[in-house]
This record gives sequence, C-alpha cells and structure tokens, in this order.
Amino acid sequence: MHTPPAAPRFIIFEGVDGVGKTTITRALTAYFAEHAPATPVFRASFPGNRPHSLGEWVYQLHHGQTQGTLTVDEIDPIALQLLHVAAHVDVIRSRIAPILADPVGGVVLLDRYWWSTYAYSRPHLSPQQALGMVEPERTFWRTLPSPIAIYLTRRTTLKPDELPSPRHQQLAAYYREIIAVEREAGTTVHEIANDGTFEELWQTLLPLCVGHTATADARSDTV
Repeated sequence: MHTPPAAPRFIIFEGVDGVGKTTITRALTAYFAEHAPATPVFRASFPGNRPHSLGEWVYQLHHGQTQGTLTVDEIDPIALQLLHVAAHVDVIRSRIAPILADPVGGVVLLDRYWWSTYAYSRPHLSPQQALGMVEPERTFWRTLPSPIAIYLTRRTTLKPDELPSPRHQQLAAYYREIIAVEREAGTTVHEIANDGTFEELWQTLLPLCVGHTATADARSDTV
C-alpha cells in the first residue's frame, strides 16, 4: 500500500509586497485546521505581530503605531532593518526552533523570510553589505531544517497605493539577487506566478505544502 509523503513542517513564502503571501498562508492555516486538526500550526508574518513580542513592537514602530517621540522617519533605514533582524532571531529561538525540534511538533508557515530583509536593505547597501547585515539571523536559520521555499510573483502588485510599479520592479530585482545566491548554495526555490485565479494558485501550491495532491476546496475567490 502506497503511503503519501509526510507534509512539510516548515514552509516559507516570499515576494514583493502585494503578491498574495498573507492570503495564501491564511488559507493554508485554515486547511490544516480542517484536515489535520491535531497538528499545531504556527503562522507568522515577519517581523511578527504576536502580542507582547519584540516583533510586534518593531512592526508598530515601522508602521508609525508606537507612542512616544521616536518615529520611523528618525531612524536610519538600515538600523530599522537591524531591528527586524533582532525580532526575527527572537521568534526563531522562542517559537520556531522548539516546534521544529519536537518530533511530533507542528507546522511553521512564514509570510516572509530573511530574504525580505536583504531586498528591502539593498537600496541602501551593496549586495555584500546586505548579506553581511542578515548574517546574524542566518546563523540561527542554519541550525533548523531547510524550509520549502516558495517565491510568489505578480506582474502587478495587489497594493498599488502602497507600492508604485517602479518600486515593485526594483524590489523584484533585489529578490532575484538573493534567490540566485540561494540556488547557487543548493536551495530549491519554487517560483510561482500569481497572475490567475486563487483556485489556480491553490491547486499549484497545495501539493508542495501538504506533501501530496489534495482536492480541498479553495478558501478564497481572490488573492
């Protein structure tokens, strides 16, 4: 009797703002809740917004939601990205590593990875400097199992008011740089275009994310 492969336990989604990462991670969380209710699922959108965490504070600072005299405009952009690195290390050590170390643990779904820190730092740094900046975080990722890495693309962003087309194209080019580095290092990166319907995207992604071909209904009409 053929046994389907086990579902991946660590899945990351990357891509420029507005490619559909958040919607698909939410849909996958709902899928696991229905089809594998005994499996804990940890879903995070980096730098993280878990209440009372460093990631929540960094997120609020980055989006102008903190109280006090310091504003994001008063912080050097690279210093701000280093705060993201610190928040990532915090959640890696406190949440992600324990889940992946547990033989009967759960599934980790990440909306963003260290690639985003690299891409969003590149307008201010050389490729070598940007890689050096994220190296402290990568030190901790190397102690964990390699993730299923999915890079989503779109011809046009779903957030045109937040990310003008020239900026979208610039960031996409920086993501290409880091994906080339990862592939050269032997990392498998699944690049998937999200220019069609949600159902088309869902049917492409589900076999990668659950370990076998599934036919569950999609959770949304659009991404």
